[in-house]
Amino acid sequence: MNKKEVQEIIDVLNTGKVAFFKSDTMYGLHAKADNQKAVEKIRQIKGRDDKKPFIILIGDTGHLKKFGVYINKNAQNLIKKYWPGKLTLVLRATSNNHLSGGEQTLAFRMPKDKDLRKILRKTGPVISTSANPSGEKPAANVEEARIYFGDDVNLYIDSGNVLSAPSTVIDCTEEELKILREGDIKLSPQHTNSYNSGMAKKINYIITAVIFIAIAAGVWLNIKEQKSVDHSKLPDKVEQNIGFQRWITNLKNKDVIIEADEFQLKEENELYNTKWMKVYSIEEEGMREKYDKTIESLQNVKKVVFSPSGRELIDYRPEYRDGYAPNEAHFYGLKEDKIIDARILDCSARANCYFDRAYFLDNDVFVISEFSRSINKKDETASTCSPEETCEYSIKVHVIDLINNKRLVYESRPFETVMAELVPEL
Repeated sequence: MNKKEVQEIIDVLNTGKVAFFKSDTMYGLHAKADNQKAVEKIRQIKGRDDKKPFIILIGDTGHLKKFGVYINKNAQNLIKKYWPGKLTLVLRATSNNHLSGGEQTLAFRMPKDKDLRKILRKTGPVISTSANPSGEKPAANVEEARIYFGDDVNLYIDSGNVLSAPSTVIDCTEEELKILREGDIKLSPQHTNSYNSGMAKKINYIITAVIFIAIAAGVWLNIKEQKSVDHSKLPDKVEQNIGFQRWITNLKNKDVIIEADEFQLKEENELYNTKWMKVYSIEEEGMREKYDKTIESLQNVKKVVFSPSGRELIDYRPEYRDGYAPNEAHFYGLKEDKIIDARILDCSARANCYFDRAYFLDNDVFVISEFSRSINKKDETASTCSPEETCEYSIKVHVIDLINNKRLVYESRPFETVMAELVPEL
């Protein structure tokens, strides 16, 4: 595709229309995943079963957060090894929607094609489906597609005849991976348990049963202690989240080697403080317009992240904005019919604190990571150390649960760094 065609596709998709163009595998029909009307139009012109889900193309793994999917370790390993590439992963979703066909699963692929990923960065996630009425042969060129769909498709992009193997599709909803369709990527036995022979499975079951019995015989002796240990560690839902995994990897790339099990629980606080929180009814005069304007103005702003529903956000920009200081994180969102506007977290400027990253685990739980010097933020006698000097720092991971009114603070071991050099690289 040339630059003009790329821009045409972006414009058509962003206006809620349907486009025919070559994906990373074959020609397909495409529409923005969050535009239910456009998605239903594709179902209609294809005569596609309402219960049959779509594949969703994403530009980066950050797009997965919009869908509230669960990514187990097997899926994480496949993502690291094969994305971007011709591998589609079926992941467990937190709820049904217009994309899932009534199931609590969604299928995703991150294409390797640079033009396609450029499009996805401008449009957000896009559904992709073969260009054919249900039961017919997929269109291999524009002429065949026009015969099928005519003016029902808003844009046709001609890339000549395209005949390509489909993507490999892997079900990652359970601990045991299953190959649903084998395509371009051939997975060896060590990459999926679905290749296990029947005998090997029986042996595994026997071994598992023996181990389970051995553990069960003595587990009651230390249940209380184990619960205490588990509570002191980062929750599994944080450690397994793709946002946390990418963050840890990014730190390692900057020579900050911190492992998940090095974080220890340091604080557990109630969250809500009426001094720093304002609550409005969406039905108050002018509030809906103000809410919509605020949400729209912060779309695609760096260091502003949105919940999977798109109704809440965290603004952790290190600058003064709308009454908030660089060392304050701002939560803004709509819960049922109430708008919540809150200073959800602050840190010590004296400790050279810096909010490095934020991401939602679901619509009610999110994480903010903080770099700060290893001093008590209330200690006014602590010696100063400028960001340009080598100082001792630690990382705090704040897990904030809106529903249960909790903020859990996990802290890493201390380490030395020059914050002024580290921050631009994070």
